[in-house]
Amino acid sequence: MNLPLESLPVTLDSTSVRAALPAYRDFLAGRRALLPVSPDAVGDSLTELMGADRTDGAARPTEPGTLIACTSGSTGTPKGALLRTDGVRAAISASASFIMDRLGAGPGPWLLALPPHHIAGTMVILRSLDAGFEPAVLDSSGGPFRVDAFASATTALADAHPGLPLYTSLVPTQLVRVLDSAEGSEALGRYAAVLVGGGPTPPAVVARCGELGVGVLLTYGSSETSGGVLYNGEPLPGYSVEIVDPDDAGVGRVALRGPSVADGYRVTCSLDPAVAADAFPAPGVFCTSDLGRVEGGVLTVLGRADGAVNSGGLKILPEQVEAAVASVGLACCAVGVPDDEWGEIVAVLVESGGAESAAGTDCTASLRARMKDADVASHLIPRRAFTTGVLPLTGPGKLDRRTVRGVLQELVRGTSGD
Repeated sequence: MNLPLESLPVTLDSTSVRAALPAYRDFLAGRRALLPVSPDAVGDSLTELMGADRTDGAARPTEPGTLIACTSGSTGTPKGALLRTDGVRAAISASASFIMDRLGAGPGPWLLALPPHHIAGTMVILRSLDAGFEPAVLDSSGGPFRVDAFASATTALADAHPGLPLYTSLVPTQLVRVLDSAEGSEALGRYAAVLVGGGPTPPAVVARCGELGVGVLLTYGSSETSGGVLYNGEPLPGYSVEIVDPDDAGVGRVALRGPSVADGYRVTCSLDPAVAADAFPAPGVFCTSDLGRVEGGVLTVLGRADGAVNSGGLKILPEQVEAAVASVGLACCAVGVPDDEWGEIVAVLVESGGAESAAGTDCTASLRARMKDADVASHLIPRRAFTTGVLPLTGPGKLDRRTVRGVLQELVRGTSGD
């Protein structure tokens, strides 16, 4: 019998997570249909996810044992990946098997340091419950990630479970900040495994973890796959990775196959059927928007096929940044460039029309101030900006992003010590 879908407002504090645990347990038992959301989630996106194809505003009945995982929305409205209890449990089991095989660590409690309404945070909660432990929570109360709080929470977790392996999951930006602190590095060393995902982790950061003996596992996956299903580029047991339409260098779109792939998207009324068909070409297969290649059975992700910038786990569309810059009266081309802390940052080349500013002049401070004064959303304000006389084009009105990316990488590299 289908049940009404329940929205589950949950935030990164112990009281909120603890109140939500019965619902998560019911999902693992196949008794409940859930949509974890941020407590401030409102508006058309939530209404559409709850009601899906209905026009009367009511929540569409949903099969019990369903979890709606909100996608990042990098291509627009979150579509809501349809995950099932059996698939999520398969992902949890595969993760545990990989960790036991590679690190020799068995079940243990988890520290939640990521937003619980995102798939990475949801999976931390579910992994801990599946292992028989209530997850510990790094209380943020809406504030920024603090290394001292991470260290304190780690100590409390270790004291509560002496002798047991500890686990946590971080995004690369958090990992960098933890490593930059002696207190944080010591805390990190207490974990049997630290899952790191949500964006690229610089090799130098991985090397630092190795020097400290930290069992870091770089994860790759998405809401559509029930979180990470490749660790350090290798598929978990029961999963495989394929490259779709590879070029001569073996580079193509990354497709993931396995038991935890979503059944599709909940939101279909406003979704082009071709989009869903492209994302899920066959049962148990999800075709990502990433470009990559496989060598020796190990996947290397090279970038986003759709051009979205992944900065600290947040996916930002260049076109949205360009529109935001245009709102303050300037034309630009936005791209992602590598960054040791954020994985990627948004940088822009701003057209000056050949006037005043010389090409390559750093205009970061003035542009950021101008956009802040205009109340532009913070994630749409570029972190670096430089001028150019005329933006390069590949055709009428089509920005030459490849050329711009090369120019900006050189400019950012040349001023990184400023």
